[in-house]
Amino acid sequence: MSLPLASRESKLIRILLIGPLPPPAGGDTRHFSTLVRDLGSDGRFSIKVVNTSRGLLHSNVRLNVQTFARALSAVALHGRRVDILSFHAGDRGMVLAGPLLVMLGKLLGLPMILRLFGGSFGDRYQRANRLTRSIIRRTILSADVVLLQTHRAIGQLQTDARARLEWFSTYIDPPSPRGTQDIAAAAAERQRCSRFVFLGHMWRSKGIEMMLEAASQLPPDCELDLYGAPDEYSPEILAQRGAGRVRYRGLLTHAQVDAVLWDYDCLVLPTHHPNEGYPGVIAEAFAHGLPVITTNWLAIPEVVDGSCGILIPPHDAAAFVDAIRRLHEDRACWLRLKEGARERAKQFEHAMWSRRFEELCEELVQN
Repeated sequence: MSLPLASRESKLIRILLIGPLPPPAGGDTRHFSTLVRDLGSDGRFSIKVVNTSRGLLHSNVRLNVQTFARALSAVALHGRRVDILSFHAGDRGMVLAGPLLVMLGKLLGLPMILRLFGGSFGDRYQRANRLTRSIIRRTILSADVVLLQTHRAIGQLQTDARARLEWFSTYIDPPSPRGTQDIAAAAAERQRCSRFVFLGHMWRSKGIEMMLEAASQLPPDCELDLYGAPDEYSPEILAQRGAGRVRYRGLLTHAQVDAVLWDYDCLVLPTHHPNEGYPGVIAEAFAHGLPVITTNWLAIPEVVDGSCGILIPPHDAAAFVDAIRRLHEDRACWLRLKEGARERAKQFEHAMWSRRFEELCEELVQN
């Protein structure tokens, strides 16, 4: 016998959430932990979380296998006691673990929401061989809902998907209100945009090599500080090649990122990383009123345009230097982009996106 609508709506919805929690404090782990926190604070939902983070050992085969086995075991153990299964992963993790998780979920009759971090899943699908595409199409793209970070990815996949594809943007916590008025007043008194910051992995694909090449050409009174894991560049190499203007500052926790961004005038992200979607650090910068110098790369132009930042070609050190000089020398332009950044930040408010996830869960349970 079917329950009246009011009864169904008041029913506690039990969700098995599988995804990465910090550490490390990257975009994927912040996104997932924010959703876990928001769902956990809503009395209409009961959540069971399986943490798939491998810390800094994400390439360790043995650890990956153990993590995958733990996720499968959790579905087998808890699948009969939850209403929804939701798996959150990057494209590599989704391709490796998604098919078996989806098949197990279907055997248990569980509605499924899959969420892909980054913006490269459509590219991976289009490059895959016929067998791999068939597996993805019959499993991942046949779940109930697939959440994709970019409109570009939706366009790449919608022809072959039986799942409901939905745009699900990067989102962030609002900046800490502590001292915001004093900080904003201090920032308003700055006469020039001279303090630039990069936050991310020290990877060539994130533009580190290009920034080092450009270091000696930056205006003498400009600083460019780099924060993040020293993966492909040691602190010694960064110091040696930074010409005293590009400086490595170490790792930050998520709380430290919030505090540090208030001290800068502009974010730089000259990325050509193949998995780039909507970089979370761009959303963080906008929330702090920082314009962004970044690349016209993949889906980044969906969130950065001339109202809130400057887009340059990938690998173009001269364009990078020109963009820095432009903001450094044209205060009116810098202030205009700062205002545009604050306006664009509204797109990335976490409460709006967590609520959308809750609505999807409610729809699946009711149907």
